[in-house]
Amino acid sequence: MGDKKGGDGDEPNYKEESYYMTQKIKVLQYRLMMKDEQTANSRRAEEELRRRVAELDKSFEAESDRCRENTGEMSRQYREMQDDFNLTIEILQKQVAQAKQEIEAVTKEIERVRVEKDEIIRQKDLEHSSLSAKMETMAAEFADMLKESLDKMSQRIEVTHNSWDRDSGKPPLMNRLKAFSLTDEAQD
Repeated sequence: MGDKKGGDGDEPNYKEESYYMTQKIKVLQYRLMMKDEQTANSRRAEEELRRRVAELDKSFEAESDRCRENTGEMSRQYREMQDDFNLTIEILQKQVAQAKQEIEAVTKEIERVRVEKDEIIRQKDLEHSSLSAKMETMAAEFADMLKESLDKMSQRIEVTHNSWDRDSGKPPLMNRLKAFSLTDEAQD
């Protein structure tokens, strides 16, 4: 760079160059200061990020511990519920088996009672038939006895009537009895 005021073109202008270099140094110092500030800001941001990552790691660890605790508690509750469920199933199965046995016993008892009832009915039918036959036999015997009694009385009345007929003039007793007779003899 040459001097514009009329000097020799070969000679450098140290003042101007010095000023220019000084300004350049200031600019570079300013840039360096800016870069230092950026570096400091970056380091603060990096530290902030590291701190934030550490906090997040702690939070994740705490959440992981809570999850493990919750998972352990839920697993314990699940096992307890499963055990209770299995116990309830076992109790209910025993109750069902007992109820089946009771039903089977009641069914056998019903069948036994039905057989006994059928036997009693059969015996009562036989007894009824026997009594009916006996009543018919007794009725026939009674009818025969009544007929015999009627025949004997008729004979006695006739004998008595014949002896009275000779003695009195009343209508014969046999004729009057025939009017009350229940058999065909009254129509003769």
